[in-house]
Amino acid sequence: MFKTLEIKNLRGIKFAKIEGLSHINLFFGKNNCGKSTVLEALFLISGQSNPTLPLSINSMRNYSKFAEDDLNMEFYNLNPENKISVTVTGDEKRHLEISLIKSHSNTVDLDSLGNGSSENAAKRYGLKLEYSIEDRHFSSDFILQEGNLKNGKSNIDQRYKESIFSQYIPSTNFNGSLNEEFAKIVANKKESSILATLKAIDANIRDIQLVGDEILVDIGAEQRLPINMTGDGLRKLLMIIISIFRCRNGILLIDEIDNGLHFSAMKVLWKAILKAARDNNVQLFATTHNIDSLKGLGNILDEEDYSSYRSEISAIKLIKSNEGIVSDLKYDYQSFSYSINQELEMR
Repeated sequence: MFKTLEIKNLRGIKFAKIEGLSHINLFFGKNNCGKSTVLEALFLISGQSNPTLPLSINSMRNYSKFAEDDLNMEFYNLNPENKISVTVTGDEKRHLEISLIKSHSNTVDLDSLGNGSSENAAKRYGLKLEYSIEDRHFSSDFILQEGNLKNGKSNIDQRYKESIFSQYIPSTNFNGSLNEEFAKIVANKKESSILATLKAIDANIRDIQLVGDEILVDIGAEQRLPINMTGDGLRKLLMIIISIFRCRNGILLIDEIDNGLHFSAMKVLWKAILKAARDNNVQLFATTHNIDSLKGLGNILDEEDYSSYRSEISAIKLIKSNEGIVSDLKYDYQSFSYSINQELEMR
């Protein structure tokens, strides 16, 4: 379990320190307050030996340019002199520092030599990661050549073996491959709990099966339909629940957790998440800017059957200053419930 998170110089965040992290953590706040960046920092620190993760995060934001100037966007104020630092404490202390390997060349063409210029040199640059767990220190790097990701080369410290499994579901894409993970759930005879959750969303759903390499649902039509032909909300919920199973004893990060879901599904969503996360020992971090999602969670926590979850949830509002300093306002159950019931503006 991560209990505290500290971030320095990552994207738009100059400094943030978030304490009191719990089993289920929900971040909310205004646009551009750093919610997604907080999730990305957690993703980086839970896979800190992988020097390609910062570039993978860019891809998940639908940005796939890898020139040297593009790497500057990882750093606060686009300035790579501001080294990125992420630290978490909890069951163990982890620290990660990311710096830019500035361009250099080991090949120059003859035309460049002839005119006294090295503009056409094959530039090589990349990212260096220095990381530690407790008092053990490691490093890795990823070298690019002229923005060609396919020719990039990773150098990873082989002494380090990652002990955490984490998954990040970005807001822009929740259509990852579900079939293999659903097959494992079927093999372990756990599909009935998923079916019960889906029925709570749509009473017309009668069955869900894996046939060949397709997940098919029975909604009362003449034949079962592929899950990809159903609504976004159903697929989103299915992916969240399957991902919780997949991240057993690990970490799941979800950006805009309620994206694609109708407000009437919020209580079902949170009931499913609370139970699945506890049963599978998954620490979950999610963002939202949807008041209906906050209300759905608050209404569930008010129910006596879910009172035991109250101490396992941290609802955290992020507030970012013009100088990039992020402060956190944590709501315990009493203040969260009061704010929801009084319809105070929390977002």
